[in-house]
Amino acid sequence: MRWLDPHQLVDTAVRVLLSGVFSAYADYRELQALEPAEFPDRSGEADLWLDYVADLGDGWNSTYTVARLLATEGLKLDWDGESHATERGRILVMGGDQVYPVPKAAEYQNRMLGPYRAALPYTAGQAPELFAVPGSHDWYDGLVNFTSVFCRKRWIGGWRTRQRRSYFAVKLPNRWWLWGIDIQFGSYIDEAQLRYFARVALDQVKHGDRIILCTAKEVDSGRKGIEIHSDRDVEFLEREIIQPCGARLVLYIKSGKHYYARYKQEDGFRQHIASGGGGAFLHPTHNLPERMDLPGADGPVPYRKACTYPSPDVSKRLRKRIWLLAPYNLPLAGVFGAVQVLLALMLGLHLGDRHVGLGLGDVLNAVWESPTFFLLILLVVVSVAGMVRFAHDARGVHRFLVGTLHSTMQLASAAGFMIVSSWMSSAFGLRGVWSLVAFLSLIFLVGGIGGMVGMSGYLWVANCFGLHGTEGYAAQHHQDLKHFLRLHIQTDGALTVYPIGIDRVGRKWTLRPNAPAHEPWFAPTGSEPEPHLIEKPITITGTGRAC
Repeated sequence: MRWLDPHQLVDTAVRVLLSGVFSAYADYRELQALEPAEFPDRSGEADLWLDYVADLGDGWNSTYTVARLLATEGLKLDWDGESHATERGRILVMGGDQVYPVPKAAEYQNRMLGPYRAALPYTAGQAPELFAVPGSHDWYDGLVNFTSVFCRKRWIGGWRTRQRRSYFAVKLPNRWWLWGIDIQFGSYIDEAQLRYFARVALDQVKHGDRIILCTAKEVDSGRKGIEIHSDRDVEFLEREIIQPCGARLVLYIKSGKHYYARYKQEDGFRQHIASGGGGAFLHPTHNLPERMDLPGADGPVPYRKACTYPSPDVSKRLRKRIWLLAPYNLPLAGVFGAVQVLLALMLGLHLGDRHVGLGLGDVLNAVWESPTFFLLILLVVVSVAGMVRFAHDARGVHRFLVGTLHSTMQLASAAGFMIVSSWMSSAFGLRGVWSLVAFLSLIFLVGGIGGMVGMSGYLWVANCFGLHGTEGYAAQHHQDLKHFLRLHIQTDGALTVYPIGIDRVGRKWTLRPNAPAHEPWFAPTGSEPEPHLIEKPITITGTGRAC
């Protein structure tokens, strides 16, 4: 989708603002607590396959490609000459942000429900179950549509939803548990949810049980203050509920960042995986820290980076696509051009021949003589404040300096675009109304394209310093490099995690109206997408040790 589309930006901004205001006074999870507390038990089987996918519902090609692979009954994957046969999960976990950018009912239908129903229209025999935790984008409407889609025990194609609330605890075979927690916008775990998990721990969890924890927030990037609340939530949950019952948090899976990044505890068995490759735009991995500390029940726990997908080298090479923002985001270029025309009118450059032969001194005189002088000064102040706000990845004085430099460059470029447009219009030798038309048209074109090129330059330089990873990569329209996780609880109690990558997703699809009921509705035109293992499967033994 066009993440820098002006209409989309305004719509998303309004919903974020409203959701932030109302979430401070109303929490939909309190209403969910009126539903019966259920604890699904799937421990009766000798072994069990699970699938995990998160951050989907952005574009059709990537979302449907991943959904189609998840629906496939078996995938054979090779690593270092060894073949691994995997099976479709009896449980599918959606780890957050099931639709982008806003959770309207129509968006759920088009961006998530449609692709998954088309990928697995029907299942014969026992249907796989689906559990989901909400991410921040699912919360933009107060969780109304998320609850309707996932908490009513309905069918999504061949998958059957099972939960009643936005969080869940599922008992798995061989003393494993799957917990999915809802931390709203990363602020806190509500009291009803704490009571739910406390009851699970008290009544059903046994000493020595192992827990897979899923939550919908991003991996810590190593910058101070990032993810403080969500990490503290997990720390509190482990200290107050998990540890007292003698269980262990072994595998921690987060969504929110659209890459695969596995961090391994330096002096322990715990694995921390960021996984958000279900279909949304790609986040960079080349600026991830080699080491990070995360809160634990007994204090900070050191982790070291084990693997990322895409690799840092591939991620860094993709950065050059930032320079394609202009052709990828023409509506925003149009807004930039319109702003330039508005500034020219405010400065009175459309009067007489003032726009002809304009120099930098003429621009300054026009600002001083403009009847909207004070409005222009206010615009400059707002621009500086806005750019400082925009530089959210920086901290303290650095944030102020980055924002001020960015706004200064924007204002300087605006003056430069007017000078260039004036010079070009005068070169045509036009007079009167045609000179004005040529001048304003050139300001619109030069200002629009130049504004987008300037934004590309700023984002490129900022990303070189580890800033604006989301803004720099979201608008690139890069569909490929997706992934999901496949987990297998074995008969001996070991857990194996298969991280599955897709380097290139399907681009063109052929409708199959006569296909059997259980097969996908669409097949790729040409070669099939080729799933592969991102790294060697990670096995956590029955004692909780990773190997």
